[in-house]
Amino acid sequence: MNPLNSRPIIIPIPMQTNNEQTFLEKIEKLNEEIADIKKNQEKKKKVKKTEEPLEYSEYKSDGKLKASAADSIRSYDDFVTIQNYFLEQGKVRDWAFWTVGVCLGLRVSDLVSLKIKNVLNQDRSFKPRIQIIEKKTGKLNQCLITEAVIDALTKYFDSIKWNFTLNDYLFKSQKKGKMTEQHGWRIISNAGKALNLPINMGSHTMRKSFGNIVMCVSKSTIDMNAITKLQAHYNHSDQRITMRYIGALKNACDEDRIAVSDFVLGRSNINKLVI
Repeated sequence: MNPLNSRPIIIPIPMQTNNEQTFLEKIEKLNEEIADIKKNQEKKKKVKKTEEPLEYSEYKSDGKLKASAADSIRSYDDFVTIQNYFLEQGKVRDWAFWTVGVCLGLRVSDLVSLKIKNVLNQDRSFKPRIQIIEKKTGKLNQCLITEAVIDALTKYFDSIKWNFTLNDYLFKSQKKGKMTEQHGWRIISNAGKALNLPINMGSHTMRKSFGNIVMCVSKSTIDMNAITKLQAHYNHSDQRITMRYIGALKNACDEDRIAVSDFVLGRSNINKLVI
């Protein structure tokens, strides 16, 4: 055996010079100072948040008003006040737009898309239901045409002397074409501003008012215990599927729309809409 192979291999480790050691100590100290500065900055941020909360502004950085959610009407008095405003202005179309909008609870995008043929038959009699594919969801919505809707549209059609074709838009623009969603919003918003009502009125005011009225005046009752049993019998995954299958959901929706119709026609004994 070669005696050189049995000797341990020794690798010399270079010793740090005083200058190198001093340099490393300075770096370590600098890192500690940076860490302390970061901690102090975080503490200052927390103190500033607790001691000086930012004041809310209704305006954006460009000076324009921020968008805010539309409100529901608060009472039957509100509903009639808005109706009367349109009639006093001689705007029967806008009066009907408001009235039908509250009765149906459709999104304004679907409301302005309705055509005469959605509500009238060939002989110009009213259909029992409006059937429309919702623009946002792509789902079929079958709205019961209630007495209040018939009353509002009849007055509107009388005002234009029934001068239209079945393919015309229900609420035509001044140029006889489709009303834009923005113009529909402006109709409602301007009425709220003119009346100085203490609510933010916009296109969703009609849809939200419909829901608010349903919650306050609806008399529809469904035995959910019975629905649960049927759900088990049919092996359905959702109670709504069961309700739709037996027709209970459709009946409940019809009852809600009839209750809203009675409210609009002034037949309900409820004024304030408080949920």
